[in-house]
Amino acid sequence: MTWVGDHSPRHVHVYQKSRLVVKWDLENKQVMEGMVNRRLIKLIEELDSEGVL
Repeated sequence: MTWVGDHSPRHVHVYQKSRLVVKWDLENKQVMEGMVNRRLIKLIEELDSEGVL
């Protein structure tokens, strides 16, 4: 998972085996690109609430 604060909306890119799984909009809590499941949404929300993202 990567985050670079270079442009809005605030978002993360999630990769698995060097392939993009999802580009997730943290502000609007929606998919920008790719696909996501509930488990991944929960993980992203936990990391965001902990201030990791």
